Amino acid sequence: MEGAVSHVKVRVKFLATLYERTGVLKTEVEIPEGSSVRDLIKILDSRFRGLESELLDESGGLKPMYNVLVNGRAVEWLNGLATALREGDEVVFIPPAAGG
Repeated sequence: MEGAVSHVKVRVKFLATLYERTGVLKTEVEIPEGSSVRDLIKILDSRFRGLESELLDESGGLKPMYNVLVNGRAVEWLNGLATALREGDEVVFIPPAAGG
């Protein structure tokens, strides 16, 4: 099938208040090959309306209170939201810590 877009599956976890908001702790998402963390957020926003605006600031960057891990490494130490995702990657979305 010429011109068909290949897809990969990534595992996604939402922790704490993001779990409460989405009602999902773990899910598997099929994304186009070559997608970034930013692309994944846009795809997830179509399933969980408002997620993109909750995670990203007006300039499209990750809000400082949120953390995103790809295979256990913070995206800030990788390629930020442009970090490319591959088959089988695990992406964890961590909201701000509560309490004090």
